[in-house]
This record gives sequence, C-alpha cells and structure tokens, in this order.
Amino acid sequence: MDGVTTLTTFLLLVIVFGLLALVLFWAFGIDRRAVPDYTGDDFGLLTEVTAVPTPEAADVLAKRLRAARIKVTVVRRGESHRLLVFPADAPDAKLLLREEPS
Repeated sequence: MDGVTTLTTFLLLVIVFGLLALVLFWAFGIDRRAVPDYTGDDFGLLTEVTAVPTPEAADVLAKRLRAARIKVTVVRRGESHRLLVFPADAPDAKLLLREEPS
C-alpha cells in the first residue's frame, strides 16, 4: 500500500505542476511584441518628410504644414530637426514643402 500512495502522490504532483505550467504559459506566453528601437530612428506611425538644421526653420515649415491642416511633429535628433507626419499625409507634406512660399 505504501508504494501505491507514493506513486499516487507523485502523479498528483506531476499533474498539478503540469497544469500550473500550462496556466503560466497561457498567461504570459511567448512575447510577440516588436523589439523596441533604442537607436531613436523609429518614430512609430510617423514618417519623416524633411530635416532642417535650425529650430527656427523647423518652426517655419511646421507652421506651413499646420496651415494646410497637416498634423506635424518636430523632433530634434543630433544637430538636425526632423519634421514627422502620418504616412497618409507624407506625399502632400512633401509637395507643400517643395513649393515656394507665397
């Protein structure tokens, strides 16, 4: 009888730990999120349309884009200032920035 009790206890522990492992795998699983970019070149959903050397130039261009109802974000990266827009607005923004101001 002593061998049966030991075997039953062992099997019960294996089942309990197996169920615990399955629950933990279900809860935490394999992390499929994208690896974060620590270089600073990934701006998520935004696309760079131009880069200028001074903050004043970036402000002028950002105001021109905002006047055309294009949402713009200015980011300083090193010595340059980048203007970022959503991908759907990128062609219009590039065309607007290429034109001479009136």
